[in-house]
Amino acid sequence: SLHEDAAGRGAPVLMSADAQATAHPPLDGTTRGLSLLLVGMAAFATWDQWAIWSTKDDYGFGYLVPFFSAYVLWDRWDELRALLTGERTHVSAPASRAGLLGVQLFAFLAVACFGLGAAARAVFGTGVGPTLAIAFGLTGAALTFGYLSVRGPQDSAATAATRWHAVGLLIFPAGVWLISGPFLYLVDNQIKGALLTNVTEIVSGLLRASGHVIRVNGNTIVFPNGDAVGVAEACSGIRSLSACVFAGAFLGAVFLEGGFPGALLRRVSLIALAGVTAILLNIGRNAYLTFHALEHGSKSLDRDLAGIEHGQAGFSSLGSVHDLAGNVAMVAALLLLVAFVPLLNRLGRPQTPPSEA
Repeated sequence: SLHEDAAGRGAPVLMSADAQATAHPPLDGTTRGLSLLLVGMAAFATWDQWAIWSTKDDYGFGYLVPFFSAYVLWDRWDELRALLTGERTHVSAPASRAGLLGVQLFAFLAVACFGLGAAARAVFGTGVGPTLAIAFGLTGAALTFGYLSVRGPQDSAATAATRWHAVGLLIFPAGVWLISGPFLYLVDNQIKGALLTNVTEIVSGLLRASGHVIRVNGNTIVFPNGDAVGVAEACSGIRSLSACVFAGAFLGAVFLEGGFPGALLRRVSLIALAGVTAILLNIGRNAYLTFHALEHGSKSLDRDLAGIEHGQAGFSSLGSVHDLAGNVAMVAALLLLVAFVPLLNRLGRPQTPPSEA
């Protein structure tokens, strides 16, 4: 270990095993047991949500969730471990007894919710009820276990601020499971129809504003020559919305800076910006495809930019016009999210005077 001497210089100091153990006290048995329980719950949640990831193209990002959750937890482990072992604490009043009892009750309910969901999943198979129960049970258990496992210095009672800081470190690793599965039932199915209708109305409005005479039949836009292009469910934007929300949550958890409440506000803002960006770029993508179909015919959307049919010699490696537009919109959305990170990090920060710089 490297310690500073009295003069402030770094000098190697040989420490015994007992001294190292004192410097980094191990996690207690209860905390280790709860951690293993959470690992098992996460593995079961992965198995349950795999059915969604493998059958819904909109949720292909779900395969990344276990790895990203583990990465963020690893990235924050030193700070979290210091809170769990009492090496680091925040000055405030100790958590009230009533508050601790309430969190313990919530932890019991979370585990029970997970257990009921797991039993229903094993008996009845994939469904909205089991997935919601498993995901919310896992998230609730992770946050409450973290709150209850925090220790104070020398085994004293942990302060409320220290416990809540530990919960803050666990929000992404625990809460990301609510995006990869329950998002389908809580958000996707609720707004997909509205998104589809709004996209159709906005694109048809742009066509009329540009002087084209069109007719709208449901979610199908009929051109003056009788050709038509339909705004299918895949064009509603829910795929880019779910993926961008996930990407925004991850980028915010890893790269946004600041303490409470600044970091929380920045992360919520990035997730909101991710949703707005996905929707606006999807509208632009659908507008481009509609104007392209108006000029070249609806069948041109299944060809490449040179008009070559799929399977014919010379077909572009970039894919069809339809697929290319979708890929460009997704890449643009991710680049914008990355660009938002430094902007949000500067938001609300006082500028350093030139003399100090």
